[in-house]
Amino acid sequence: MTRSRLWKPLRGISAGTLLGVLLLVPAMNPPQAAGCYNQTVRDAAFRYPRDMHRLAVVAGREDPEGNAVYSRLEQWLHTSGRGLNLELSLVDPEDPEVSWEELGVPSAPPSWPVVVLAGGNSNWRSRPSFLIDHWEPEPSAADLEVLASSPAREEIRSEAARRLAVLVYVPASDSGSGALEVLESVARRWSAEEPLGVGLVQVDRKDQRERLLLAFMGAADAGPGLAAVVFGPGKMSVPLRGGEITAERLDRLIDPLSGDCTCLQSPYALGVDIPMKWDETHDRAVVALRGEELQTASASGSGRVLKAAAGTLGGLVLLVGLATAWIMRRRLL
Repeated sequence: MTRSRLWKPLRGISAGTLLGVLLLVPAMNPPQAAGCYNQTVRDAAFRYPRDMHRLAVVAGREDPEGNAVYSRLEQWLHTSGRGLNLELSLVDPEDPEVSWEELGVPSAPPSWPVVVLAGGNSNWRSRPSFLIDHWEPEPSAADLEVLASSPAREEIRSEAARRLAVLVYVPASDSGSGALEVLESVARRWSAEEPLGVGLVQVDRKDQRERLLLAFMGAADAGPGLAAVVFGPGKMSVPLRGGEITAERLDRLIDPLSGDCTCLQSPYALGVDIPMKWDETHDRAVVALRGEELQTASASGSGRVLKAAAGTLGGLVLLVGLATAWIMRRRLL
């Protein structure tokens, strides 16, 4: 009798029904994108994980020279390179499973060790990754200084923390394009309309200290001017080239940044993060577009996620208990 009363509420509940409910409960509280609670796209970018670029040492697994290069770079990333959005890996050139396309190169190098810096985002190229730079057999001390920082990237980081956006401009190798006047006009107009304004940073394509930034933008030694919009912790739009640099096109890149961040309009869709140092000390320098909302929205968002997770977990515990009871009842019958 006791056993009969215990299982009576479960009669008529099928395994299919329980499974369907178990699958339905998580759907009632779908996961939310980080940083999307009542924030602008620009502000939310500071709460999103940055794009990580791949610093790969191409060398045999048992190659002592390659392993030494890897160890030196690993140590450098924990010291002078700390805060860079780079992931270090060791790639065996004789491994048939290696996808060289992921390193932005067509095939294995003819000799090694070689160090490759590859950026990854399909919004930039038809391939999933693109080559930024490479060194044989490894970066020199001077190369590592360029990789760690540069005057333009320092200025971009400072401006991006307190501006709606920053216009980054590489002048054409020949003069007289008129693009600078367009950029200055756009920056002035947006600065008059938006509290934080829009900054402007020029990059000299002949400055060897800017080699990494120029390679990231696709700037050759000579060619047309390039202009890109940077926001958040270094997220850069696809650069405009030559005649593409117009006020209308720049406006289209800047305009979404002051809009609400949603799963359909997120920072990830608008650019790729520059290889650049950024850590909690730089977070503290960020000025929110909407007053104090950068902090309060993040805290509110975390609370909502925790509340939703707690509700989902409670429902799952209850339903798992029902499912277990149903199985035990079947065995007892």
